[in-house]
Amino acid sequence: MDKALILLSLLSFLLIITMMFSFSPSDVGVIGVFAFFILCYVLFLGLAVFGCRLFFVLRAKLDKKKGGNLKKKSYYYGSVIALAPILILVGRSFGNISILEIGLVLVVEAMLCFLVSRNIL
Repeated sequence: MDKALILLSLLSFLLIITMMFSFSPSDVGVIGVFAFFILCYVLFLGLAVFGCRLFFVLRAKLDKKKGGNLKKKSYYYGSVIALAPILILVGRSFGNISILEIGLVLVVEAMLCFLVSRNIL
């Protein structure tokens, strides 16, 4: 699963760069914009899972505990954290983004991370 996520993240990065330099949003239409957001989510998912795994490994070394099921936890938290840049991109597409909107995204992310920590999501 790790190799597939790395491969998909790299592929989505290349497709995003290709889309940004080849097309305008009006040329690709609604489906193209939706594909752009999906590709961005896959890219940020790969980055978030890597960051979460690094965080959990370092935390396990500092606490000198055995980290239980680091891969599963990093995928759960990574899927929630990868949503934040997408929410900011969506907010930016409607106009300027303000501190209030960033704060709202942080509150939503904190609530989602809390739900993941309690095994509700």
